[in-house]
Amino acid sequence: MLFVGETPAELAAWQTRFRATVTRLLGEMPERVAPGLTVEEEVDCGSYVRHRVRYQTEQDVWVPAYLLVSKGVSRERPVPGVLCLHGHGDFGKDSVVGIGDTPERDGEIARCKYDFGHCIAQDGFVVLAPDLRGFGERRPGYPGKRIDRCMRNYMAATLLGTTVAALHLCDLAGALDVLQSLPYVLPNKLACAGLSLGGRMTMMVSAFDRRISACVPSGCLNVYQERFQALSQCGAQLIPGLLRYGDTPEIFSLIAPRPMVIKWGLRDSLIPHEWAERALARIHRAYAASEAPENFVLHTFDDGHVFDGSVGREMLARWRT
Repeated sequence: MLFVGETPAELAAWQTRFRATVTRLLGEMPERVAPGLTVEEEVDCGSYVRHRVRYQTEQDVWVPAYLLVSKGVSRERPVPGVLCLHGHGDFGKDSVVGIGDTPERDGEIARCKYDFGHCIAQDGFVVLAPDLRGFGERRPGYPGKRIDRCMRNYMAATLLGTTVAALHLCDLAGALDVLQSLPYVLPNKLACAGLSLGGRMTMMVSAFDRRISACVPSGCLNVYQERFQALSQCGAQLIPGLLRYGDTPEIFSLIAPRPMVIKWGLRDSLIPHEWAERALARIHRAYAASEAPENFVLHTFDDGHVFDGSVGREMLARWRT
């Protein structure tokens, strides 16, 4: 199902078909319930207030998260909301909002430039940073040493007729429900940014939830075809049968023509250059056929598996107006 068209109409028709195909492959999606947002504590962080919150996504499934609210934001002065997603770090959402109260936490933030949620909140946005399933407070033994349970969780999900990716999408849709429920957030101005697994889930939620109108995925410009050959994969991202129809470039292409900055550290050992170039050619083809080809920006930088926020934050600053 690779896209071969040249016009906006051909792209839209292909997106409808491909989105429906991948939705079927993802498996059963949980039924969402009202978030029931609760605030547990507040911390003044200077330019914004950090709220520790919990909300429900499906029945009896509660998500711990941080909500960062810039000072001066109000019902009379609402601003866009940005969903900020962590990767396979040891501390989940905590690193994204810059909580570095131990040497280990400080080291993770410095190593990955992980505090992009903190930076985006400083730019004047409302930020929601949740723990994904199996990470942070949602894994056994937290905050002790993390054991990667992604493949175990994938096998458990398949026994229930679903995938971890589908469960993540359920939770991220619930996170967007939370942002839209806040009177000081513009409900039609929602964005998403993430690193590594968070970058992949930024791709997924942006492709399948059109409430996301701009996105900044980082550290995820790889393809399942390459991972298939290496037999090295994260079960939180796997979609059974996907390679019969397409790959990650096709999922990225579902985001067109909305603004997207893909961030690629050229020294990221997880992203082989030959495969990344193949992926980019297919994404460029989709955006070239869209009504706004200029909305796709590739940001390359001389670093590794990190979130270099410069170009993405510049795009969000333009997008918010």
